[in-house]
Amino acid sequence: MARPSDEATTLRVRRAIEGDRTSASWLVERLSPALLAQAAWRLGPHLRRLYDPEDLVADAWMRLLPKLHELPPRDGRYTPVIFRYLSTAIVNRVNFLVKQRLRRGEASLPDDASSLSDPELSGVVTAAVRAERSQSIASALADLSPQDQEIVILRGIEQRENQTVAQLLSLTPAATAMRYHRALRRLRAQLPNSLFDEFPEGEETSS
Repeated sequence: MARPSDEATTLRVRRAIEGDRTSASWLVERLSPALLAQAAWRLGPHLRRLYDPEDLVADAWMRLLPKLHELPPRDGRYTPVIFRYLSTAIVNRVNFLVKQRLRRGEASLPDDASSLSDPELSGVVTAAVRAERSQSIASALADLSPQDQEIVILRGIEQRENQTVAQLLSLTPAATAMRYHRALRRLRAQLPNSLFDEFPEGEETSS
């Protein structure tokens, strides 16, 4: 059953598809804090000195919004589909930047890295990405242990399967599921009615 936050997101997606810039801004502002955490984690401390996570998130949104009408909902929900698209775009961009820097030693975004071709939409996206809401999300994630942060990013934002996350982090699937479940429960308690309500559920299992 869809949660109220899921239904609100679905409604906003449908309005954004119809050209409502206010709904597009709402989507960007609601989901970007988690994507900023993912981008910062993917860049790591060294690359964060060279590249701004906000730029990567804004670019991902500018790639998605014109294609929003092409994305089919999953089980009646748009959130997991949007998160998967955006998080994959960010991962691909980070990988591209790393490879380019290794090849050329460049320390800035390449000329073709951004698709901010619509100045009006670009302003909407940039303002929404920088909204103050990101501070509370970042703070809640920072309160988790480093490993739990990784699990939440990989499972909740990048939509990876529990088995895959367990292998990446050298944990058992049961331990990974338990840690994700507990971290998600803590985040939802700390920030009720936030985007954490829209993360995929985790089953708590014994190891």
